[in-house]
Amino acid sequence: MQYRFDLKIEGIRAEIRQSEERLKSDLRDKEAEISALRNAVLSGSANRQTLLDKRRFEAVERVWTAVNDMAQLKAVANMMSALNFKALAKRTTDPKIQQFLGIIDTAAPQAAQFKNVARDERPFLPEIAWAYFSAYTTILLGSYMRLQILKTGIEDPERMLTNEATAKILKAALPHHSTFIDENEPEVYYYLLDEVENSLLSELKKILDGKNADQETLAKARQIMAEVEKAKVEPSPAQMPS
Repeated sequence: MQYRFDLKIEGIRAEIRQSEERLKSDLRDKEAEISALRNAVLSGSANRQTLLDKRRFEAVERVWTAVNDMAQLKAVANMMSALNFKALAKRTTDPKIQQFLGIIDTAAPQAAQFKNVARDERPFLPEIAWAYFSAYTTILLGSYMRLQILKTGIEDPERMLTNEATAKILKAALPHHSTFIDENEPEVYYYLLDEVENSLLSELKKILDGKNADQETLAKARQIMAEVEKAKVEPSPAQMPS
């Protein structure tokens, strides 16, 4: 009787040991799976970060290339800054004025030559860098467009223009120059160009150095871009209903 009881106890103990071994084996397998999954996630994350960093560096290069490409408009913006736009606007039908405007226009590239290689780079740049780039292009393209409108020879060309959007973008980018922006015509915004360009360059260098923007900088970027987006949808005086 005792012998049979001992055999049963030993059998139960054997089953328990087998169960423990299976459990340990299962745990080891699961730990191996979790470790492999963790390593895969970490490796994938590192690879993604490497690819993202590479893409950001490419975005920096393309934005600066676009800045250099647009520099050919600086000569036009410089000449426009010295002109009295309102006085010229009253004489656009004068052949001598048109000849004079044509001379200025020779310093500008043809519209077909404008190739914004940074057009698709916004997702890869901090908001503040893109905001300064937008402010930079606003000044240069604004001067160019004002020249082209004068060259059309239409009477009262100012009705085709609105300065409010440009002023808001620049005040968001350079709030310490708000008074200057309010008190001067858009042609004079040319004198803010170097400061905007230097601010953009500073932000691009931060990207290369791996530095993140602080909350104040992010808020400023959002303010600039909000004005840029408004400028895209706001009608010019010529488009407004009478």
